[in-house]
Amino acid sequence: MASPANAPARRFIKAKGLEGSIRRLASENLPQGTYFAKLTIAKWQVHRGKGFRLLQDGQVVYGNKIEPPARGFPLEYRNIIVTSKDPKRFTLDIDAPYELKIGRGAFTTPQQLKYDHQYGVEQHGDTYYSLRGNTINPKKLFITFPGFGPSTSRISYAVSYLKAITDADLKDTLMVCFQDRYLAAGSYMMVDNAGRPLYDRVWQAIEELRTRFGIDPAQMLFFGASKGGSIAIHYANDFPSAQLLLAVPQMNLPYYFNKPFFRDNLFRNRALHDVQQPEDSLRQYFAEGRRIDYFYTNSDELSNHSLIELVQDVPNLTKYRIDGVHSDVARAALPAMLGIIRGFLGSPQQRDIGAEEVRSFPQENGIQVQVRVDSAAAKIARANWFIEGWIGQTRFLQSMSEHSYDFLKFTSEKQQLFPAYDPVQHLSAVVAIEANGTQWTGTLPGSLMQDSKHKLQHSMSASALSLHAKDPQTYVVLDGDHFARFRYRSYSADIKGDTMEIHFVSDAEFEVSGETFDRGERKASHVAVVEPLDGWAMADLLALRFVIAARAEQLLIVVHDAGSPDEAADTFGAVDWKASTVVAIVDEASTPHEVQVNVG
Repeated sequence: MASPANAPARRFIKAKGLEGSIRRLASENLPQGTYFAKLTIAKWQVHRGKGFRLLQDGQVVYGNKIEPPARGFPLEYRNIIVTSKDPKRFTLDIDAPYELKIGRGAFTTPQQLKYDHQYGVEQHGDTYYSLRGNTINPKKLFITFPGFGPSTSRISYAVSYLKAITDADLKDTLMVCFQDRYLAAGSYMMVDNAGRPLYDRVWQAIEELRTRFGIDPAQMLFFGASKGGSIAIHYANDFPSAQLLLAVPQMNLPYYFNKPFFRDNLFRNRALHDVQQPEDSLRQYFAEGRRIDYFYTNSDELSNHSLIELVQDVPNLTKYRIDGVHSDVARAALPAMLGIIRGFLGSPQQRDIGAEEVRSFPQENGIQVQVRVDSAAAKIARANWFIEGWIGQTRFLQSMSEHSYDFLKFTSEKQQLFPAYDPVQHLSAVVAIEANGTQWTGTLPGSLMQDSKHKLQHSMSASALSLHAKDPQTYVVLDGDHFARFRYRSYSADIKGDTMEIHFVSDAEFEVSGETFDRGERKASHVAVVEPLDGWAMADLLALRFVIAARAEQLLIVVHDAGSPDEAADTFGAVDWKASTVVAIVDEASTPHEVQVNVG
């Protein structure tokens, strides 16, 4: 609200059409010699679905995959960070007309301004957030972080406002909705527009609100889905007694960014490789026994990084597995997530239901389950249903479908349990979670699965991938309902090297000889010796994880005792890395056969 003293000035600014310029100048201050750029691409239709790159003096400063803009609007990419204000130093690598505007202040849109006003987003130093609920004397603090919108949206910076959470829900709670207002579409709130770490500034904003109202850290809840989940993990670091509610967060940001939409923007931001990754933070939280509710799907290998599916025996961790792809989880599990949030905001209601019959149906690789509940439970509406089990101290809930008969709940084909890594011998209850915060639990009759022909097949490790494993370690890659185990050793080689060198061998104890093959001008920064324990399945994903962890420019794969060079090429031809080379050695006495793969 403008005061009488400055109202005439504001009217003058508005009359002259200077609001945008003033707002941009008031945005984040960039270091000297750094600028915001707005790229507008015309006649983009012929390039739809293709990648493009904006270059400054021949070096890539931004790239993306072309998607249609909002109907009736041009295709724009705003707030690209550049180090020159001379448009002549920039080129576009596709044959399309374009315009480039460069300035000291951030670019925005009328739609973004309207959105910010609607949701009460305000700038506080270098942080942006809205406040809801009890802003006078709250006893609790509920903090949300946003996910991604489409890269061509007119609203590049969203908040996780959760409209279903009402003022009545928040009568004792201050809700803080952060906005990831950095770079072209967000930086996971890891760095600001100049690439400087944001942690201290965001932490200070949270801590100032907490101390202002004297809120006990145990009365704090951090929430986020997808990108927001990764941010929530990051900023919960100094609040160990706070609760975490996560939905499909990305565990390793560089690994997730190695995809067409991010490869020439976020992936190229080296500062995002330097921050502590969500996986490392989460492993720390597991060891501390923090209270965590984690929603995920097995078919989300890019986000999971083979951690949440396999982690077990962690106190205070509840895993909720939902069938579907990444984008399905938050929507499908919304009643349960709202129920958890409302349970935090108020007094959660725990009620009993009757589970009258349970049946299991063995499949080729898994088991499906059907539960019959009593007539009262059958009438529970707008809830998520789960079958509950335990893996040591970790609570596990698999989502269930509702039958046309309302008294039957079952796991569909996509919801079945897989004995290779699921706790099928320990299923104990059927659970319904309503959006209003009520949780219903029914103890299963009898001891389910004890005599099943499906037994736990392997001892699965959720260990992190290491670049410094002196003794053989086991690592598991899980994608959907398939997994592959590897035994490996790894070590640093040349500090000036630019290549991740991986040797696939029949025994992880195998010693790699320096004369085995000609490396040419390549120098290895790190070397791994890998023994596949379950065949070649997912060896390409393991190789990709290694090269990204090593931050190497090139990937060199050496396949020892290969059946044929073509077989090696087929196995690793799917490695999604810009500079990959495969060397196949039929046997140690033969001449190595080199195959170039995926050189971009």
